[in-house]
Amino acid sequence: MKEYTLGKKASAIVFHQLFTVLTSACLYTMDYFIARRMPENGMIFSMLSIAGLVGGFIALAYLTNAAGRKSEEDTEVSFNVVDRIYGDILTAVFIFLVWSIVHIALKLRFQAFTLAGLLVAVGTLSYLLDAVFLLFYLSIVRRVKGDILFRQTFFYQVYRLFAGVLGRKRKSFVRILIYLAGAVVLPAAAGIFVWYHINWGIAVCVLLGIAAVYLFLRRSEERYRIREALEAVADGALDTKLQLEAFHGQEKELAEAVNNIRAGLSEAVTESIRNERMKADLITNVSHDIKTPLTSIINYVDLLKRENLENENAQNYIRILDAKSQRLKQLTEDLVEASKISSGNVQLDMQRIDLVELIYQIGGEFNEKFETQELTVVTKLPNGSVMIEADGRQLYRAIENLYINVAKYAMEKTRVFVEVAAEGDTAVFSIKNITRNPILFRQEQGMDLSERFVRGEASRTTEGSGLGLSIAKNLTFLMGGSFHIEVNGDLFIVTLAFKIA
Repeated sequence: MKEYTLGKKASAIVFHQLFTVLTSACLYTMDYFIARRMPENGMIFSMLSIAGLVGGFIALAYLTNAAGRKSEEDTEVSFNVVDRIYGDILTAVFIFLVWSIVHIALKLRFQAFTLAGLLVAVGTLSYLLDAVFLLFYLSIVRRVKGDILFRQTFFYQVYRLFAGVLGRKRKSFVRILIYLAGAVVLPAAAGIFVWYHINWGIAVCVLLGIAAVYLFLRRSEERYRIREALEAVADGALDTKLQLEAFHGQEKELAEAVNNIRAGLSEAVTESIRNERMKADLITNVSHDIKTPLTSIINYVDLLKRENLENENAQNYIRILDAKSQRLKQLTEDLVEASKISSGNVQLDMQRIDLVELIYQIGGEFNEKFETQELTVVTKLPNGSVMIEADGRQLYRAIENLYINVAKYAMEKTRVFVEVAAEGDTAVFSIKNITRNPILFRQEQGMDLSERFVRGEASRTTEGSGLGLSIAKNLTFLMGGSFHIEVNGDLFIVTLAFKIA
């Protein structure tokens, strides 16, 4: 396989330029001797010029074969900066440069030169002409090899532009031509009327002005209605529909596109709601089917607990069955509740609730459990009341789940910080704790600990179901509050915020 290295290509270019300079110098020298009637002195230069032509053609053939490739078998063509110039523009520049150099060369015939001076001038012009020729010729060769000779031209780009406008956007293009014609023809016609018939001319100008104002106002009003419809759809009013008969021209096409967008969004939302309802019904039905045998298991476990079994292993098995059945019962209840909340199937009784009093009540119920795990609760509550608008039962359940989450996952012998604060017109509740195990949650990975069945720990050996935070979040949203989780190392922070009533 023959390789065309950069060094070989550069050597071939140098040789081609040397042969070109040699040929032109010999031809001018031969002409110099013939003009002075010394043809016998020009024979050697004619032979040298022929040799220069042959060498130049050989070098040019090598460069033609090597242009744009690194080897004979290389099918990938590489381009350089010159190849980025449009071919027709490059041709125009090449013709101008060649004409300028040839024009200068022709003028040398009428100048008085010594032989040495003539050779220097001719050699310089030949070198420049050959450099321009090689730049142009090798670029054309690369374009031919890369099949971009016609595509990389300015006229081709203009052709593509007009072909696209006349093809995909023909209506818009015709409309623009009509507007341009009206902008030129109508003022010209009005000017002619004014010139020959001033009264008729003024009338025509007035009519044209009235027509222009009417069309402008009609188009503005139609666009305003389209914008209103888009804003309504963006706000969730998917029943918004534009009457196409009230629109004209391009505005009618826009109105039709808005109706199509609305219909597509409405269908997608309906399908999503249908799927959510199917999921909720499936969870409810399955949970109901589980409850019946689970209730029997729990009852039989209670009966076994009343038996005086002396076998210690049997008693241990009963304790395990009792714990697991109670956990399964709680999981089933949580699953049904989470399904109802996520589908919005929850009736809220919104009332004025004192958030501070509610935290005192929940904290008192968890004091004994926290003391068992040697957790120290540090509370920071306002002296007065902080009233919010919420459902007392559902708010109690949401915050209770946060306390349960702390009891399950907080590290023993650490502090738990509970705080209620009034920040402007917002009441903020936050609870912070140090986690027992490392939290593998990373916000940049797109995980959300408040989603159903998502846990911050890799292990599933704990008694958590992965539903507590999800229930708390959805209940908070249903009551018009905000829910935020922040993880900083092993520090776990949950924040709830409600509008102060």
